[in-house]
Amino acid sequence: MAKKEQFIFEAPKKEKPKSSKKTAVFSLLLVTFLTILSLVLSLYSAGEGDIQKGFGIIGNALANGDPLWLAVIAGLMFLSYCIEALIILVFCRLYTRKYYFHQGLANAMIGAFYNNVTPGASGGQVMQVYTMKKQGIEVSNAASIMVMWFILYQTALIIFDVFALIFEWNDIWSIKSFKIENFSLFGWDGTITMLPLIILGFAVNVAVILLLFLMSYSHKFHNFIMHYGIGFLAKIKILKKPDKTRENLRIQVENFKIELRRLQANIPVTILIVFLFLCILAIRFSIPYFSGLALNAYGANEGFRFDRLNDACFRSAFHQMVSGLVPLPGGAGISEIVYNSMFNGFFVETYAVTDTGLSIIRTPSANVMSTQILWRIATFYFVLIASGIVAAFYHSRGQGEQVPYASRQTFVDLQLQTYDQRKLSSETLYETRQLSRKNIRKTMNANSLNDYGLVTGDDYIGPYELYKDSSKKKSKKAVPLPSDED
Repeated sequence: MAKKEQFIFEAPKKEKPKSSKKTAVFSLLLVTFLTILSLVLSLYSAGEGDIQKGFGIIGNALANGDPLWLAVIAGLMFLSYCIEALIILVFCRLYTRKYYFHQGLANAMIGAFYNNVTPGASGGQVMQVYTMKKQGIEVSNAASIMVMWFILYQTALIIFDVFALIFEWNDIWSIKSFKIENFSLFGWDGTITMLPLIILGFAVNVAVILLLFLMSYSHKFHNFIMHYGIGFLAKIKILKKPDKTRENLRIQVENFKIELRRLQANIPVTILIVFLFLCILAIRFSIPYFSGLALNAYGANEGFRFDRLNDACFRSAFHQMVSGLVPLPGGAGISEIVYNSMFNGFFVETYAVTDTGLSIIRTPSANVMSTQILWRIATFYFVLIASGIVAAFYHSRGQGEQVPYASRQTFVDLQLQTYDQRKLSSETLYETRQLSRKNIRKTMNANSLNDYGLVTGDDYIGPYELYKDSSKKKSKKAVPLPSDED
């Protein structure tokens, strides 16, 4: 039996080890502060300058919400994380049959917690790899899964964004600008127009994948970015460590090539997972619409409307484009501000029958604030609490190990340390993608290995373990990470 690979999570070299617990605590304190600040501003706006009045209006709205639609919101959020668990299960079943749905659900929740408490959702990936390791997945395979996750999620996000821009282009112009009250600076009155930010956010989403793709398959573009692009940013003091940036970008590009090749070797799984990611986005982007139904924010006797649901989903896509530009933990503060602009004019007055007749109990502005708080509770605060409990108490194999520092740099270091294994397994999988199940079974029997394997739906025999002996005949050296000149 081949010896299993060993991998030790460690902090980046030449830097003092950092504590993921301290970072999480700091991030939670920052999230708490920004949350309280945004809540006060919401109450201030709902009460038209009176915080106490705003508290009464929003409190009454939440207390009298429709139980049916509140249950739908809770069910949809739970369903979205079940789909995430299914995606993780599908990925892991490519490597082993001994992975189950409840493990995927725990992994999804742990990823959600660390994404919510780290800037730019930078800590979720490495903690998910760490969790998979405890669940019995080899670290090189877990790293591959998370890189493929990133590629396919970003692809699904771009697809959704494109549809949002196509179907809502005329309505984008009606989205209200955000204005900082009583502000003036060199003639600027504090008005922030959303349209340029939406376009910029979409460009960033596309650029993330496009940059990696062009650098992977265009040698000239690769060298231009590495030498001139990073050099220019270093000269104008935007980048403090250009050499480290070049190294990290090189790692990201090479890993993108490896995992894209792996995805090309299994097109049906790739299409399935992109579809599942689109389902997750549609579900989570629909929560503002159902929040309006729960709080009766669409006028008297209005039920479910598919056209309004689409409008809400696309506005939520614009919200993601803009709020994603500011890498705060959980988008705290900025997420609420952008929501208020995106959904300004989307809701109407709420009426109630009183002794004097039909009266307005909530203005459109108050409904925006009320639905914003309900949406934030469902998509962030409740998820943060539930996922925090899972992250704190979930245990699997590998207890007693040091918890890695949850950062993007740790994930980049992990990709570098597992590069050789993943490159070899990806090349082998791509080359053997045309093999029949019968031929693969013969190969499995000939090598007398269990539990790991090629993508067949049966026991997955790891390409690295399966072919490393034969690869030694070709070369006794490890596969080097390509340099800029290669």
